[in-house]
Amino acid sequence: MFTLKKIWNALNHAGKPWQIAMAVALGMLVGFTPLLSIHNIFVILVVLVFNIHLSIFLLAVSFFGILGLALDPLFTSLGKIILTSDGLESLFTSWFNNPFGYLTYFNNTITMGSLVVSLVLFFFVYKISSYILVKYRDVIAIKIKNIPLLNKMNFFTQEEQSQVKSIRTAGLAVIVFIVGLVSVFNIFLLDNLIKNNLENAINKSSSKIVKIGDLSTSLLSSSVSMKNLDISDKEKKDENINIENITLNISLSQLIFERIIIDNIKVDGISFPSEVAVNEKVEFSISKKKTTSSTKEKNTMDIDSLNSLKNIQLEKDFDKEIQKQFEKYKGYYNQIKPLFNKEQKSVHKRDDGKYIYFPLETNLPEFLIKKGTFSILKDNLLINGNFKDFTTNQYLYKKPFTISVNTKSEKIGNVVVNGSFIETQKINKDKLNLKLNGYSLANKEEKNFSISNTIINTEIDLNIENKNKINGSESIKVLTTDIKVPESNKYIAILNKSLIKTKGIKGDISISGTLNSPKFKINSNIDSILKMKVKNVLNSQKDAIKTELENKVKNKLKKKLDGKLDKKLKGILGF
Repeated sequence: MFTLKKIWNALNHAGKPWQIAMAVALGMLVGFTPLLSIHNIFVILVVLVFNIHLSIFLLAVSFFGILGLALDPLFTSLGKIILTSDGLESLFTSWFNNPFGYLTYFNNTITMGSLVVSLVLFFFVYKISSYILVKYRDVIAIKIKNIPLLNKMNFFTQEEQSQVKSIRTAGLAVIVFIVGLVSVFNIFLLDNLIKNNLENAINKSSSKIVKIGDLSTSLLSSSVSMKNLDISDKEKKDENINIENITLNISLSQLIFERIIIDNIKVDGISFPSEVAVNEKVEFSISKKKTTSSTKEKNTMDIDSLNSLKNIQLEKDFDKEIQKQFEKYKGYYNQIKPLFNKEQKSVHKRDDGKYIYFPLETNLPEFLIKKGTFSILKDNLLINGNFKDFTTNQYLYKKPFTISVNTKSEKIGNVVVNGSFIETQKINKDKLNLKLNGYSLANKEEKNFSISNTIINTEIDLNIENKNKINGSESIKVLTTDIKVPESNKYIAILNKSLIKTKGIKGDISISGTLNSPKFKINSNIDSILKMKVKNVLNSQKDAIKTELENKVKNKLKKKLDGKLDKKLKGILGF
C-alpha cells in the first residue's frame, strides 16, 4: 500500500533523482502497454535488479494504466497504421517469423501503438521527471521541512543519498529464488505432472488405456523420454502394445508457433504381449485344396497320363494368388496415404480485429517428425526400420515421406521394404520397393499339382500416381522348390522324383492399370521346365516304354486272334 510517508521520502530524500525519474518512465511503459507483454517482464526484472524506487514505479504503473485505458482507441488506430504500412511490411514479416518476435505479440494493434507512444515519450518523461524532482527538492522541499508541526511528528526520515546503492541485493535474491523454484519444480514435479496429465487425457478421450512406467524431460536438451509404455484397449482385452523406450527431441522454439516439430524420435522394443506366436512363414496362398489323388484309379494308358502333363500351365494358377496379395497390400496403402495431409489449412485475414497477420515464411507444418527409428518384435520376428520427413501437411512441407524396413530370419530370409510417399499440388506420386532374399513361400496345393519347400529371391518395384494409376514390375528367381503331381502310375512317380529341388525357374510380372483394376502379365519358364522334365522322363524310360507298348500290342493282337480262333473252332465242331 502506498503511504504518504513513502511518497514523501521518495520525493525528498529516498534515492537519487535518476532512480525516481526512471521509476516514473518505466511505470509509464508498463502502464500504457498490455500488462502481460513480454517486454514488461524485462522491465520488472530491471526494476528488481537496479535500485529503482519500487513505490514510485508501482504508483506510476497505476496512474498510466488508468490513463492508458482512455487512450486505447488512439493506440489501436496508431498501431494499425504502423502495422499496415507498406514500407515496414518486410521488417514486420521477418519479425513475425522470428520465435521471439512472434512471442511479443507486436502484431496486436494496441500493443504496437502503446509501445511506440511509450518509447517516444520515455526519454521526455524521464527528463521532465528528473528536472521537476530536482527543482522540487531545491525550492519546495526545503520550505516544507521547516514546518514545525511535521518535524515534531518525526514523520519524515532523511536518507543520505551517498548510502543508496545502484544494485538492489534483495531484487537479485528474489530472481535467484524464482529461478531456483522453477528448477525444483522442473526436477521433482514437472515429469510426474506431464505423465499423469498425458495418461488421463488419452484415457478419457480414446478407447485406449495408457500407462507410462517412467517419463523424464530435459529443457536444456529439449528432449522427452518414456519407458515401459503399455497401451491396451478398453473393450478388446487381447489387443495390447508394449513399448520399452521412446526418446524424442522437440524443437521448443517451434512450440511458440503452435507447431510440433520433432527433430528425432527413437522407438525401441515395440511388442504385442497378448498375441499368440504363429509360423513366420508367410502364406502365398490363403486357401488350400485337398489333392484329389487318383492313385486308386490307375490309368490304363500310363504313357498317355504322362504326356498329358505337358499341357498343365502352372503359370495361370498364380494369377489369382497375385490378385489376392495385391488386394491385401492395397488395403494397407489406403490406410497409410490419408495420414500425410490431415491438417486443415488455416487462413488469417491481414486485418483480423486487433491483430495484423503477416505471412509465415516457412514450409514447416503443424506436425513434423524429421527423422526416426523403430524396432518391433512380432511373432518372434525382430523388425527394424527408419523414416524421414513424416508430416500431416505435405502440401506445405513439399518433401516426401521415406521409410525403410528390414528384417531377417532363417525361415523368411532377408526382407527389405523401401517406400516414398508425396502428395503436393504439383506432385502426387508414391514409390514402393520390396526385396526378398531367401524367402520361404508357404506350401501350395491345387487339384493338378502341389508346390512345397519353395525358396525364392524376388524384387518388386511399384509406382502409384494420383493414388490410383499404377505401373511396376516384379522379378522372381526360384532358388529351389519341390513340385508334385498326383501319382497314377510308375512314370508319374519317376517324374515327381525329378521335380524334387527343382531349380532354374525364373519369372517376370508386369503391373499396370489402376488400384481398383490392376492388370498383371506373367512371363515365366515354369511351364517349359515342367515339359522338359516330362520329356526327360520319356527319354530315360524309352526302352521300358517301348517294351511296354510292344507287350500291350501283342496282348491285344493275341486277344483278337484267340477270339477269332475260338469262333472258328466252335463253328467247325458245331458247338
